[in-house]
Amino acid sequence: MKVLKFGGSSLADAERYLRVKDISMSCHTETGAAVVLSAPKGVTNALSLLCEEAAAGKDYGELFAKLNMVLFGILDDLQKNVPNFTSTKLSEFVQKTLNELNQHLEGFALLQCAPEQVVAKVLSVGEYVSVNIFSEILNAIGQSNTIIDPVDYIIAEGDYLDSIADVSASKARFSDVDNSGKDVLIMPGFVAVNEAGEKVTLGRNGSDYSAAILAACIDAECCEIWTDVDGVYNADPNQVDGAVLLDKLTYQEAMELSYFGAKVLHPKTIGPIAQHHIPCLIRNTLNPAAPGTLISNEASTKWTSVKGISHLDDMTMFNVAGPGMKGMVGMASRVFEVMSNANVSISLITQSSSEYSISFCIHSKDADRALDLLEDSFALELSNQLLDPIEVRHDLAIVTLVGDGMRHSKGLAAKFFSSLSQARVNNVAIAQGSSERSISTVIEAAKAKKAVKVVHLNFFSNLHAIDAFLVGCGSVGKELLEQISRQQASLLERNISLNVYGIANSKKLLLQAGGVDLNSPWEDSLNQSETPFS
Repeated sequence: MKVLKFGGSSLADAERYLRVKDISMSCHTETGAAVVLSAPKGVTNALSLLCEEAAAGKDYGELFAKLNMVLFGILDDLQKNVPNFTSTKLSEFVQKTLNELNQHLEGFALLQCAPEQVVAKVLSVGEYVSVNIFSEILNAIGQSNTIIDPVDYIIAEGDYLDSIADVSASKARFSDVDNSGKDVLIMPGFVAVNEAGEKVTLGRNGSDYSAAILAACIDAECCEIWTDVDGVYNADPNQVDGAVLLDKLTYQEAMELSYFGAKVLHPKTIGPIAQHHIPCLIRNTLNPAAPGTLISNEASTKWTSVKGISHLDDMTMFNVAGPGMKGMVGMASRVFEVMSNANVSISLITQSSSEYSISFCIHSKDADRALDLLEDSFALELSNQLLDPIEVRHDLAIVTLVGDGMRHSKGLAAKFFSSLSQARVNNVAIAQGSSERSISTVIEAAKAKKAVKVVHLNFFSNLHAIDAFLVGCGSVGKELLEQISRQQASLLERNISLNVYGIANSKKLLLQAGGVDLNSPWEDSLNQSETPFS
């Protein structure tokens, strides 16, 4: 049996639900299918915003009405387009769910806060609606199916909104689930239960994690994550032109990429499938013919060295330094104990060999709280000048180079930092694990995208990129632009990519991030530009 997980983008409307049905039935016919579903696209975001607005005493009526319209709109479309689809019971379920949701929101408004144990129930509403919709679609085509409620099976511990599953304990509960392949199993993602019997969630985008847990618990032969891209790319394709689709990743490489910002996979997903050696395939619901990216113990033969580049935005770095650090046993453990007790995740750590300072990066949203806690914990050392005032640097990003083959390749670090120098980027801090599977640098956030582009160009392309800006576009300048346009094919034959990103005359400046299209009437665009030439 295979586990298939479909995210919100794959469940945006009735048409996409039917596409998910086709993919699931094709798999079920061959091997048997267990389907894990997210909420319809945008629903969880709407639920989160509803909680915030209700707790803040704001009028959430319009947003609630939009949510109502989205859910019943999907039901109406399915009723019109799917033979034998009966929406009566489903409509009653959705209406009952929305009524309960409204009661919770009214409670938040009265309390002027939103308790996390109740928010966990609210945020999971979309997943339960989703599985009931899908179950009714399968009923309409005569396919027997069983809805699995994670509250009865998946045990987790931790925060109500970001729990970690106990896979071993959960697996024991799945012994009574029939995975013979007769029924299509359907499970809402994102949801679990704690030891007190309270519903909890597995963190935003936790449906990937749910699918990995289910795959481990029923000993699935494969876990397929269906999303809206063809697989895992070696860089963010929305930011890097020429980003390449990877055919294979090892579990360790996938963990590094997901942790350092690759959005296709949830970082917690890799644990259960790696522990139980279950292959994971990333595929595209909108392009099911695409081969996708396979995550397993098998390494790629196509990309043997560096596999990808990723970056984390919105980072803040703390530097704890002072004479009291030198030779003082337990100072590092005290720093990290403070962060651990505050449930603050540390993304990167670096320490000088002199032991004078220790630096670490966390997400900026936790920065103020972390600083207050550190100053409280080290108040005695700070007041006696054993520690310097704690240094905090905001607006940073972490850029990471990832690949199992890096340990066998010489000069990669030099090439990496040479690329950053080429992009005129200063390294604030550097970290590399002993596995040599990744190397990370902390840089200014404003330069992160540029850094990733240059690093990607140097590692994954044989093109020599030239970025041109033309100041003066009279007769001579215009002729030069026409020559650049005519010579594009010839330049590419020589592995040269020449793009004009800016054109200026004495009055105005035209800048285009993707490059100016020289075959278009760029003169008109320049004349219409609101940017004066300085």
